[in-house]
Amino acid sequence: MTFTKTVAHFVPKALTPTAEQVAIQISPARMAIVEANAGAAKTTVLALRMAEAWTRGTRAGQIFALTYTDAACGALRGALKKIGVPAAVAQQMRIQTFEAFSTQVLAEIEGGQVPVYTEAEQFSPVIWEAVQQVAEHPDARWRSELLMPTLGDHGMTDSFLQQGEILKGTLRDVLERDDQAVSPDYADSIGTEYTQFKIHLAFERIRCANPEKPAFRGPQDATYDLACLLHGGESMRHTSSWPQAVKVLVVDEMHDMNQAMFILLRALLASNRCFFCGVGDIDQVIHKATGADAQFMRSALEAHSTHAVQRYPLTHSFRFSPALAKLAGAVARNKPYASLAPHATSVAVQSYTDNADCARQVVEAAMQWKAQPKAKMDAFAVLLRHPHQSVQIENALITAGIAYTTQGFDSYVQRPEVLLLRGLLAVATDDLASITAEQTRKNILRALVFFAESRIQVDGREHESQQELLDDAVRAVAVAPTFLKSFFENQVLRNAPASTRQRLQAAVDTIRNHTGPGLLAAVLAALHAPSLVRNVLTSTRRRLEAESNLAWLAQAAEGFASPAQFFQHLNAIEQKQQTSPKDKAASLLIASITSVKGLEFDAVLLPYLAQGEFPDPQGDADEELNTLYVGLTRARRALSVYIHAERPGGFSGFCKPPEPPVR
Repeated sequence: MTFTKTVAHFVPKALTPTAEQVAIQISPARMAIVEANAGAAKTTVLALRMAEAWTRGTRAGQIFALTYTDAACGALRGALKKIGVPAAVAQQMRIQTFEAFSTQVLAEIEGGQVPVYTEAEQFSPVIWEAVQQVAEHPDARWRSELLMPTLGDHGMTDSFLQQGEILKGTLRDVLERDDQAVSPDYADSIGTEYTQFKIHLAFERIRCANPEKPAFRGPQDATYDLACLLHGGESMRHTSSWPQAVKVLVVDEMHDMNQAMFILLRALLASNRCFFCGVGDIDQVIHKATGADAQFMRSALEAHSTHAVQRYPLTHSFRFSPALAKLAGAVARNKPYASLAPHATSVAVQSYTDNADCARQVVEAAMQWKAQPKAKMDAFAVLLRHPHQSVQIENALITAGIAYTTQGFDSYVQRPEVLLLRGLLAVATDDLASITAEQTRKNILRALVFFAESRIQVDGREHESQQELLDDAVRAVAVAPTFLKSFFENQVLRNAPASTRQRLQAAVDTIRNHTGPGLLAAVLAALHAPSLVRNVLTSTRRRLEAESNLAWLAQAAEGFASPAQFFQHLNAIEQKQQTSPKDKAASLLIASITSVKGLEFDAVLLPYLAQGEFPDPQGDADEELNTLYVGLTRARRALSVYIHAERPGGFSGFCKPPEPPVR
C-alpha cells in the first residue's frame, strides 16, 4: 500500500479532528512539540499520532508513550479506544509513566523489585535517623549554621519529602557539586537550606547504603536513581527492558518534565532512531512541585538534538467556552486561545470585604449548586492557593451542613499548630475525652510535647529512646484521657525550657480566665506564637504556614462566647468530617490548586485573590501566574473568582470585579 504523507490515513471514530489536530497527526517532523492550551484534547492528539503511525506500518510494539501520572496513562489508553484503535493493537503499544518505566529497568539491573514507600509513617523513622546522624556528626566549619528539627515535628516529614522531590527532580546537586564542599553557600546556590540539605544527604546514604540495591524508594525515586546511573555513564545496551527498536516515542504532560525525566528522554532518543512528539502546556508549569521546568518544552531539545524541532499549536479548548478561553489567554500572557466546547461556561468575578465574607459567598454558591436537580457535589471544587485559606470555608460549610473532602492538605483541625491549641484548650477545660478519635488525641499529645520542646522522663527507663517513651506515654493518655492534667504538668511543663514553660502556663491561664472577644488573639499573645513556631519549625515555608493557620484561626474564634464553646466547635468539625458521607460524590472538594492539575470540574471557585494572599508575595511571579492559570482552567461550566474589594492584589488586571452601582 502506498501512503501519501500529506493526508491522514487513520480515520478516527467518534470525532472529526480539527485542522490543528490533523497537522500534528500527519506531521513529517522527526522532532515535534505540541504547545497546547488547557482542555485542548492533548491526549487525543497523541493518540491520533500513534494511530497514524500504526496505520502507516509501524508495529504497535515499536510505539512507546511516556507520561507523568498513572491517570494520564489511563487517559491515553482511553483515547486510543475512543478513536477506534483495536484493543489488541493498543495493548501492544507500550504506555508507562516515567517512574514505572524506570522501576522496570532498575528491577532488571538490581535483580528484583525494591520496596516503595508511599506513606509519611514509612519515611519518618529514616528521616529521624538521618537527623540524628547530622546532629552527631556536624561539619565543624558550619556547626553554627545547623537548625536541627525537634523530634515530633510532623510537618518536618512533609517538608523534607517535598524538598527531596525538588532536589531529585532538578538533579542540581548531582549536576553541580563536583568537588565543592557541602557548605551553607553551596546549599543556597542549589536552592535549599543547609540543614535540610545535610539531612537529605544523610537520608540518601541510609537509603542507598547498599550500592547494588537501595533499601527502599519513594514515589519518584526510580526516575531519579535511573537518571543518576545514566548521568554517570551507565550503559543500557544489554538491558532487555530498555527499548532499542522504538520507531515512535511520545510524551504526554511534557510541561511536568524535570531534569531527571529529561535525562531519560535524551537517553531514549540516543538509543532509538525514532520520531518524537511531546505535548504539553508551558503555562501549567508550577516549578516547585517536583522540579518541573518550562525549558524542557522551550529550548532543551534543540540544544541536545541534531534534528530541527517543529512546533505545533493546539489552541481550541473543548473544556470551556469562549468566555473562559478569553480569560485563560490573557492570564497566559496573551496566548492565542479559542474554544470548540459544546457547552457554555459562565465567568463571574465577585468582590468581598473580609475573609468571613468570602467564605460566606463560597458557601452560598455551594448551596445554590446543591439545590439544582441532580446536582453532583463532587463536580464542585473550591481551589485554594494556601492551606490556611480553608479555615473560614470549612467552618462555614460545617455550619451550613455541607459535606466536603480535602485534597492536597489536611482539614485545618488536624494541622500541628492547631492541634497544639486544641491541646491547650483540652488542658484548660480538662476535657480531652470530648475528642472522640483516639488517633487525634495521640496527635494532640504529640503536638504539646513537640511545641514545648519537652523530653519524656520515666524513672527506671533512662536507657530507652525518646521515641519509645513518647509512644508509651501518648498511648496511655489517649486511652485514659483523665490523665491529661498529670501528663501536661509532669511531662510537658516540667521538662520544657523555662521560657516555654511560662508561655504554655500563661496560655492555659488565659483560656481559663478569658471573657469576651479576642480569645485566640490573647492566647497567641501569651504563647508568643511566632517565636514558639520559629523555635521548633526548621522550614521557612512551614513557619509561614503555621503562622498563617494561627492567624486565620484567631479570626474564626471571634464568634464564640467562651473557650469551651470554641473547643467543642473544633471537635465538632472533626466529628462531622468523620461521619460525613463516605461517598465522595456527595461531598464538594476543597483542594490546593497544585493538587488538581490535570483534573476538571463542572464548577470551580477561586477565593481569596488578595494582596498578600494570592499572588503569594513570597512566590515567584511567573509561578503565581501559572498557578492562577491552572486553577481557572479546571472549570467546565462555571468559574467564580473572589477578589478583595480594597486589596485586590496583582491579578485584578486579569479578573476585574464588577463596578459598584452608581448612587
